[in-house]
Amino acid sequence: MESVEQAGRTVEEAVAAALKTLAVTRDQVNVDILAHESRGLLGILGSPARVRVTLKQAGAAPSPPTPPEPAPSQPTPLTGPTSDLATSSRDLLAHILSLMGVEATPEVISDDEAGVEINVRTEADMGLLIGRHGQTLAALQLIVAMMANRPLPPEDRRRVILDIEGYRGRRELALRDIAHNSAERAKRSGRPVRLDSLTARERRIIHLALAEDSDVTTRSEGEDPERVIIISPRSPRPGRE
Repeated sequence: MESVEQAGRTVEEAVAAALKTLAVTRDQVNVDILAHESRGLLGILGSPARVRVTLKQAGAAPSPPTPPEPAPSQPTPLTGPTSDLATSSRDLLAHILSLMGVEATPEVISDDEAGVEINVRTEADMGLLIGRHGQTLAALQLIVAMMANRPLPPEDRRRVILDIEGYRGRRELALRDIAHNSAERAKRSGRPVRLDSLTARERRIIHLALAEDSDVTTRSEGEDPERVIIISPRSPRPGRE
């Protein structure tokens, strides 16, 4: 059975490279995630993701196709007037990006009681603004939210969410893919699969993605920043035909 192991900055990049090497499509292979990308000290010296991609056996019963999830569309900016918090958050972020030397345009895409959402449009390297596992984006969000909310009375303060070219939507789809692939690996091997180097938000996405899968369970273990997710098959041994 032909297979290839491939490394990449992320699981999805490693899988794409392996598919290109084998000259096949995703539905023609089984994917085993050998290692997830991990972040190192201060976001450097991390390790890459590694996958094993194996061609499905000829004549094997095909797995039922999984309907592809729609790709997230680019957020649409608001056209009407915005609140003081939304305006100050957008202007503050624009100033920070200018100081960083990044040509980008922050746009308010949501402004309601739940909070303010701002998407950044840019042709620059998005990785500079996102960082490994979104760490830089999270830091920018924290700074902007704290500074923009500071002049407001406590009852008027709201959440401020930042995004970069719709990154959050794409990352969520990638995490769901990782969750389902890891669950399939746990079912085939009959052994738990461990996912690490995830933020609290990303762990929640994994838990929700597998909440309806009756063949596996998910749980979190450890303390941040070393907290991990364990995906376990309900049956310790996979069934044999």
